[in-house]
Amino acid sequence: MLQVYQKINIISKRQVSLLKTDKNKAVFYFLPCRTLLGHYFFVILSKLLEPFKFIHMGKTTQKNFFLKDSLSKRLAQYGALAVAIAGVTDASGQIVYTDITDYNGGVNTDYLLDLNNDAIIDFEILQNQSITTYAGYPLTYNSLLLVPTAIGNEALVDDPLAGNFAYPFALNSGDVISSGQSAWNNNGFSAGYMSLNWNYSLDVNGTIYGAIDGNFTDVTDKFIGLRFELNGQTHYGWARLDVNIDGTTWVVKDYAFNSTPGAAINAGQTLGVAESNVNNIKIVASDKNISLFNLPNDTSYQLFSTSGQSVAKGNTTGSTFVIEANSFASGIYILELNDIITNAVLTKKIVL
Repeated sequence: MLQVYQKINIISKRQVSLLKTDKNKAVFYFLPCRTLLGHYFFVILSKLLEPFKFIHMGKTTQKNFFLKDSLSKRLAQYGALAVAIAGVTDASGQIVYTDITDYNGGVNTDYLLDLNNDAIIDFEILQNQSITTYAGYPLTYNSLLLVPTAIGNEALVDDPLAGNFAYPFALNSGDVISSGQSAWNNNGFSAGYMSLNWNYSLDVNGTIYGAIDGNFTDVTDKFIGLRFELNGQTHYGWARLDVNIDGTTWVVKDYAFNSTPGAAINAGQTLGVAESNVNNIKIVASDKNISLFNLPNDTSYQLFSTSGQSVAKGNTTGSTFVIEANSFASGIYILELNDIITNAVLTKKIVL
């Protein structure tokens, strides 16, 4: 007889989960999936629900089903701010960092990830939900997936539970992303799907039976380690996400890559060695003025609208400088500061 442990708990990765609801109280029952008993339960339940399988991280013949065909649709996914940044990012610095307006994903939504902002999609992050019935009971599948769009685009993945299942690591800030790791995987590319969070639940008269898998389960500020091909060379990068317990609410916050081919990057790293010279710059936007403090010598600036149009540019003088913006309309702008000596670039959102 299957023994079930009654305790309130947050379900972590690799756990088979039973959720019993009692009015407004949620009580979680769980068994670790990697224990023998838990694994057998996972397999048995999977077999029972096999006829209703919607989409797992295994093979599928429609890898690019959710990818957008037109460039305009792809750019619309970024939002105007990310498109503007695409026009001002400087590739001469080691780390090219993109701070987007948080993309709040939900059920049956997707985000098109363009690490180097060249209007060519490198990965897609998408959520799929399917609701059907099994033996007359409601059955819900949720999948939060990472989809590579080219054969050379891969993610750092956990050791697979079985066969073709690939689970990207939920990296911590500072974890190294490089060629030194051996766990790079694109799930065969022809399959195309890697699971950040995958689960299903069967509601039997108020008692919910189901399984949860994946490393992005109830996480905040975790990173996907990524690598992609650019002009025939491999570059390493990351994307930062928040994901709730069942993958139905998720946020893409920012991303970065190392513009030096083959060079490593740390999860969450936004500055290269040379760029540390501009790390101490303080920017204050107030009363239609942009005040700059702690400037290195020989710094140039350029201000862009969200459409990518340059509206102001020049060189600073001294360690403190004010950019007068009285004639500009209120709204969001992109400020690019360039240390002329080191060629380090700092790009920031400014609200006037």
